Amino acid sequence: MLEPHELFPANGFLKDYIIDRDYKGNKYPKTAQVARCGNEVPPQLAEALVRVNLLELCEDEQDERMIV
Repeated sequence: MLEPHELFPANGFLKDYIIDRDYKGNKYPKTAQVARCGNEVPPQLAEALVRVNLLELCEDEQDERMIV
C-alpha cells in the first residue's frame, strides 16, 4: 500500500501540503492520513468544477490570462 506522502501527490496535491497534522499541530496517525486522502478532492478537480459551474465569476480571470 502507498504511504500518505505518496498518495496525496498522486492525487494532485503539492509536496508542501500538510497531511500529518491538523491546524492546531496535533499529529494524525497514518490511518487517519490515508482516510483523509480517500475523502479529498484534488485541487485541479475543484477548480475545474468551479470554472464549469460558475463561468460568470471566472470570465474576468480568463480575460486577464489572455492579456498577459
